[in-house]
Amino acid sequence: MFMRVLRHLMLTVALVSFASMLWAQFSDKPNPPRLDYITNNLDNGNVTIFWTKPPHEPQIADPSGYIIYVPRNPIDPDADGWDPIATVDQNTFQYTHVGANGNGQRVYYRVASQGAFEPSQMTVKHSQVWITASYDSCNSKIDLSWIGYEAWPLNASAPYRNIRYQLYMGHDLNWNTYTQIGDYDGYSNRHSIRDVQENQDYFFYIKATRMDTGYESYSNLYLIHTKMARRPTFMSVDSIVATNTGNRIYYTIDPNSRVGNYKLWRWEQPDTAQSIFSAKIIESFNDPTKSMSIDTNDMWAARTRKFYYKVDAYNGCNQAVLVTNLCNTIIPRLSPKGNIVNIQWTDMMVDTKRKPDRANNRISYSIYRRSFTVNDDISGPGNLERIANGLSVTEYSDDLSGFKGQSPLYRIRFNYYIEALELTPANDTVTLSRSREISTEILPGVTMPTAIAPNDPRSENGHERNLFKPVIDFEANFTLTIYDRWGGVVYHGNQGWDGRNSRGEYVKEGTYVYRLVVSTADAGDIIKTGSISVVYPKK
Repeated sequence: MFMRVLRHLMLTVALVSFASMLWAQFSDKPNPPRLDYITNNLDNGNVTIFWTKPPHEPQIADPSGYIIYVPRNPIDPDADGWDPIATVDQNTFQYTHVGANGNGQRVYYRVASQGAFEPSQMTVKHSQVWITASYDSCNSKIDLSWIGYEAWPLNASAPYRNIRYQLYMGHDLNWNTYTQIGDYDGYSNRHSIRDVQENQDYFFYIKATRMDTGYESYSNLYLIHTKMARRPTFMSVDSIVATNTGNRIYYTIDPNSRVGNYKLWRWEQPDTAQSIFSAKIIESFNDPTKSMSIDTNDMWAARTRKFYYKVDAYNGCNQAVLVTNLCNTIIPRLSPKGNIVNIQWTDMMVDTKRKPDRANNRISYSIYRRSFTVNDDISGPGNLERIANGLSVTEYSDDLSGFKGQSPLYRIRFNYYIEALELTPANDTVTLSRSREISTEILPGVTMPTAIAPNDPRSENGHERNLFKPVIDFEANFTLTIYDRWGGVVYHGNQGWDGRNSRGEYVKEGTYVYRLVVSTADAGDIIKTGSISVVYPKK
């Protein structure tokens, strides 16, 4: 009996000891899951986390659920620990974090298995591809860079080094329509886009693919706006009016432009390369509503040389973003001969290089003449007439015979200027250039009386018989000298001779010699010599 009890007691002790040993080898702390990948929803920034349950082990408890963690400090995820944000059951292997803001910040996640008394260790952290960009407005370029997917292994011998980055671009939020612009391996993290348009939205995202598993993860959706001051959509030099004190340049700039840097340039050649050394900035300004500038530089040169003007608009990088047409001055030249004035002038260009749409435009010239009577102030308006228009050549002859002998007399000085119009095929004026007004004097016709009667106050045909002076068919300046038979000067002046000598005494009857000089500024001098008879009719 005793032996039976002893054996039973020993068996019980053995069973308890074996059970205790088995219990000591079993853990209720589960193994962690395998965090496979996370991906961002490009529409709303929600992030979905995917994981795989740990393999079953008899001595280790299976997870009763899973816990998702985010860092307390999203800027430095390893600095302040991790907080749980959600728990799911043991049959759930993905979780969507609503409100994660995966488009606005780089997000990090870890997952742990839930146990009966404590969770497992957390997985390594995963983070999505994070893309950023910078806009180089001066070079019309966007430079992209990205931080690769965190926690996927690279493999130098695998395709794409085991991680493929496909870069997509679009111009609105509909990312499904974007165009792939880059295809990179796991070692790459940069891409540049050139010739980008100003003031436009550019959206980018990257689809990352782990090549050995096929996992796909989307980056943040990144927007960059290529902001630049709104450039003018149109600019033109409209007209040039040359004066003796300066060239007035009139232009039009898009008033809605936000560009704040404009320069009025002057060239001496229409070709850019040839004008490098003669180019001069006449004025810099920042107001797009400004419409006129005056060039007072080199005014003596401006009388004989053509100047070409244009306005350039510059962006903040000091790059010309829009250029007007070139418009040039016109240089007239006058050559009087008798009563004929030959007028020649330099031509006006049609700038088809900067404005190809003007290829069918033409130039039409008009000539204006200003005349003055003896009653007109020579600095006043006189009588302005358009004497020719619709000319396509750069030469014209003006016959002034009709001005001879008019009453009142016309002065021998005549002013001219040229006006050139650039016309479209529909005869619309797009550009005007007006030359400086220049003057010339013509040779007047001169008739000399043959006799003088100092004591006869009567007039004949409007001419006094007691005054010897030239009959000139235009108002002109003259100098008259009277000599006696021995060569002595009896009279010298510009008012005509009344028959008296320098002492105020009437000279004796007889024949005297005269010399007349009629002066002009451009046509030379008229010199006449001859004899005049002095008679004293008996009363």
